[in-house]
Amino acid sequence: MTDATKAIPRLVIGGVRSGEGKTTVALGLMAAWRARGLTVQGFKIGPDYLDTGYQFLATERVGRNLDLWMMGEKGVRRSLAQHGGTAEISVIEGVMGLYDGHRDGVTPTSSAEVAKRLDAPVVLVMDAGHLAASAGAVALGFRTFDPEVQLAGVILNRWNPSRSRLAVEQAMERAGLPVLGYLPAMPDVALPSRHLGLVLAEEIEEEVSAALHTLGGRMAEFLDLDRLQALARAAPPVAAAEITFENIERAVAESPVRIGVARDEAFAFYYPDNLELLEAAGAELVFFSPLEDRELPSLDGLYLGGGYPELHARLLTKNARLRASIARAIAAGLPTYAECGGLMYLCETITDLEGKNWPMVGAVPRQVHMHTRLQRMGYREGLLPRDSILAPAGVRLRGHEFHYSSSTPEAGEYAAYAIEERPEGYSRGNLFASYMHLHFAGCPQVVDHWLGVCRTWMHGKMR
Repeated sequence: MTDATKAIPRLVIGGVRSGEGKTTVALGLMAAWRARGLTVQGFKIGPDYLDTGYQFLATERVGRNLDLWMMGEKGVRRSLAQHGGTAEISVIEGVMGLYDGHRDGVTPTSSAEVAKRLDAPVVLVMDAGHLAASAGAVALGFRTFDPEVQLAGVILNRWNPSRSRLAVEQAMERAGLPVLGYLPAMPDVALPSRHLGLVLAEEIEEEVSAALHTLGGRMAEFLDLDRLQALARAAPPVAAAEITFENIERAVAESPVRIGVARDEAFAFYYPDNLELLEAAGAELVFFSPLEDRELPSLDGLYLGGGYPELHARLLTKNARLRASIARAIAAGLPTYAECGGLMYLCETITDLEGKNWPMVGAVPRQVHMHTRLQRMGYREGLLPRDSILAPAGVRLRGHEFHYSSSTPEAGEYAAYAIEERPEGYSRGNLFASYMHLHFAGCPQVVDHWLGVCRTWMHGKMR
């Protein structure tokens, strides 16, 4: 092993399809190994913000995303090496079915593809509540579909303990895959859901912690934890990858730019890597609460992430003093980047499902309307139609949309992006706001460019 590689015990927990129990098994394994005294790192394949919050409660370490579309292979490898490299075992929760994912002909994003890029063994979770020998046929198909995927074994979920195992074990032997555990149905252990997926873990921390404790105990009882750990430790070393910034020497030589980050119950959707990469590039992060704080601190830039502003609209509206402070700062040219919930907050109003209008900041000349049905979801590639605080005109950025709201009027002259010829978001002067979430590991040039704009504005303000 060389200095450029790290031994990182790791497993990908994949599923036959959505709903097979990947999240339950992944969180349960994290909790079980944590209870054994191991340092456990959780990862989530794909763009999901919420599962990583549950992973934090299971492991006491920040959960991380591994997303080939937004981060690229370099960013994914970097995250695994950096964060998995300081843990004794890494549990990587898959997304959808093992081979399912967005495919644009260039960047497949399935759990299988991530597992291949990371040389990670895969454990397949299968709902076997109504299967016996047929489970072996399904497993064989998954094992042979792509020989480059290291399918190491299966966990049979929702298994009735009173059933005979003979038929399924003979079938799995024919498929050439070991059964690593038989999990019974667990109706007493459930994680609540909300329109964007799971509820934020920190909102119900006591309830989630109790559920994770129960899950960890069930995994220890019904799964072969020793064999699973041995499979993880057999994974080959991972080559590390680094991200560098062009202006870091200048940032170190000068005083850091102060980036205000909105973070509270209304604004909680941030990729941790994004905040860490801003700091690595020379930013000092200053956290504040749009729900509680009355004035913006002294800043050189502003970052408004995603979240649930619609669920906290009354309190956001009530805090008129901070809304006015933000509006004045943006009007004065404070370089401001807002994503999804941040965009909604910067609009003129949010109309909730009951038809009530809640005044917001008003920096973006739009009205937001909530809907009962999902408006847009999926990976997006946006073309910047003009120079902006994120990058020059003509740059393409990859991100993800998931929202139940829409804004009117539709994006027009000051659109932030052109996405498949559809204008989206709002970009004017030093303000950039859109529904698309970015992961900075896949576009570090955005960090350099934005902080450069912030530094230029800071110097102009000081004259």
